[in-house]
Amino acid sequence: MTKDRTAYENNDYLRSMRRYLLTTLAAVFSFSLAATAQKKIFEDDFKDNRNGWRLRHDSNFLVEIKNGALHIEKYQKNFVSRGCLWYNKNIPDFNTLKDFSVTLYAKFKSGSDIFDMIDFQWGTTPQPVDRSKQRLPSNSLYQLNFIVTGEVRLDYFDNNWSYFVRKNIKQALGAQFDPHNINKYEIAQKDSLVIFKINDKEVLRHFCNPIAGNSIGFQECLKTAWELDKIVIYENIDKPVKTSVADTVRQQISPTFKYPSGKDLKVYPNPFDHDLYVNFYMEREDNVQLSLIDMNGVTLQQHHRKLTAGVQNLRLYADVPPGTYVLKVQVGNKAMTTTLLKE
Repeated sequence: MTKDRTAYENNDYLRSMRRYLLTTLAAVFSFSLAATAQKKIFEDDFKDNRNGWRLRHDSNFLVEIKNGALHIEKYQKNFVSRGCLWYNKNIPDFNTLKDFSVTLYAKFKSGSDIFDMIDFQWGTTPQPVDRSKQRLPSNSLYQLNFIVTGEVRLDYFDNNWSYFVRKNIKQALGAQFDPHNINKYEIAQKDSLVIFKINDKEVLRHFCNPIAGNSIGFQECLKTAWELDKIVIYENIDKPVKTSVADTVRQQISPTFKYPSGKDLKVYPNPFDHDLYVNFYMEREDNVQLSLIDMNGVTLQQHHRKLTAGVQNLRLYADVPPGTYVLKVQVGNKAMTTTLLKE
């Protein structure tokens, strides 16, 4: 009896293990399907210039392909030479309205300007702005700046720099991070979010309104030298983003949340998880700054926008750890604050 029971229990154990293994394999297989549901649309390892990168060498800038890397450099500091290198490349199969990911393997070489950074752009190729004309050219792009001391900034450009969010990521990077080594930088657009990872560690997640374009690029305004060792672009072929091009990141209105009108600052929910909905009234068009500040007085996120008069309904994504925070809304010379709890 004991022997038969032991055999039964062993068989039951084997059956359980088999079910577990089958379930695990199914989950892994499903994940693999989801993870590989992407189409590679561009890759370059810079062993040569087969993709026709625009090279340059003059008294201000150097762009060259050498020793398997794309080298981008500005020779003089910003206050000495105000010129900027807008270096963009159109990718024929790239559509920035869709979900995508761009992975760069890059290293910072030298700097010594106001700050040292690597930046990356996507959207439309910037055109010169002639303000004597009534119609300005359509310039619409995002720029993600990584300041190597431990800060990331997401900018939005639509003929003017009208929006950005900053985040301190020094602690997330850790003491072992060295920008002078080749690191993996990944920028992904997914479900109207911009997600930025460094060496597979997520350091920024923020709302965006996808914009039309097929351009990638870099902006070099500071005395900086850095090298791009490899770039790979994937497009998510399963779930394209459906959005109106007319919607801009400057006024993100939640379609499922209704606000009361009024002149006081209202922020919902409180406590919050990640999403924050901010409501306030403006008597006239003005510049607005929203700052998310921790209890040590450190600004973790900052948003600048120019908004028209009326009731403002803004949606923010606060990827901050649990704790107590202050949201400060500066409208012109007027400041409004409220205390928030992150669960």
